[in-house]
Amino acid sequence: MQLFVGGYSWTETLARGVRAVMSDPTTGELVLTGTFTDIPNPFHLLPSPSGRTLYVASNVPEGRVHVLRVGRGGSLEHLAERPALGAGTVHLSLHPSGRHLFAANHDSGEVVVFPVESGELIGPPADVVRHTGKGPDPVNQAGPHPHMTATDQTGTFVLVPDKGDDHVHVYRYSAPDGHLTAAGRTHVGEGVGPRHLVFHPSGRYVYVVGELRPVVVVCEFDASGTLRPLGSVRTVPDEADGWIAPSAVVTTADGRYVYVANRGHESVAVFETGAAGALLKRVGEHRFGDPFTTLPWDLLIDPSGSVVYVASQMAGTLTALSADAGTGLLGALGAPLAVPDAACVVAVPAPATRPRPPVS
Repeated sequence: MQLFVGGYSWTETLARGVRAVMSDPTTGELVLTGTFTDIPNPFHLLPSPSGRTLYVASNVPEGRVHVLRVGRGGSLEHLAERPALGAGTVHLSLHPSGRHLFAANHDSGEVVVFPVESGELIGPPADVVRHTGKGPDPVNQAGPHPHMTATDQTGTFVLVPDKGDDHVHVYRYSAPDGHLTAAGRTHVGEGVGPRHLVFHPSGRYVYVVGELRPVVVVCEFDASGTLRPLGSVRTVPDEADGWIAPSAVVTTADGRYVYVANRGHESVAVFETGAAGALLKRVGEHRFGDPFTTLPWDLLIDPSGSVVYVASQMAGTLTALSADAGTGLLGALGAPLAVPDAACVVAVPAPATRPRPPVS
């Protein structure tokens, strides 16, 4: 499987590498096959459904979205770029229709909508939504910090967790023009700092992970676009203390297990779902090194569900972990691969398995 790894550095020396990595899910072997260095702080990567294009969010003061063409062996060619109309672009997602790309600007508080044009390029922004809220943390919540976007299964609503105001914002998506209209917002807890979320495969439940408090908030989501919190569960043991900043949350394709990366605690928490997805039970964790030595930043589940890939920023590694089908628990699989400043990992189909265009 072809993987790409993005990077991030908060120092004056910015990360500049999008790495191409080939993986063998059966052995956990990871092989670096190429590096593309022209984009500063390539914080988040998004492959197109065809696998021929890689969109890159550049987390810099004047955020940008780059469009790269994916070639054989994971080679990358820069095609185009667009200003993201804000600072600190940290996440990209595509509407299921493939017609629009959403970008989240963490530092300045915008969600920007770009039309996807011929050749999978992106056009000038079709809409910009600006958040204005804040939260109780004077350092991390002095203003809005939208951290990602996710579209529901019907393609009707776009959800945006905002770390700065402790809400998940829900927008109604307009298919013809890509405009977003506010449909509501849900408070998920004082000082939680919602960072990422993932839908249960049923589409009925949403798991929202906080960055400022180590919790996952389980929410119910209905056809009207209403998001209702049902409860929360800690991502670390009760006795864990100190700086703990959860980052990524992912779920298996069958919805049985949910994984959350814990920076500071240096672990990946394992949750089992219950009540058709309405409940989460923490059943274990995989620990890495000492505090502040790893910073697991992003997670990716292999389509088979048997491997979880972990991009660790401080350690500068990509690691493959085995996932037990019966328990969901994680174990070591293969040796970590050195990838400086690793902050994001995504997969695209290998060339032989990519969808072929229809023949007329």
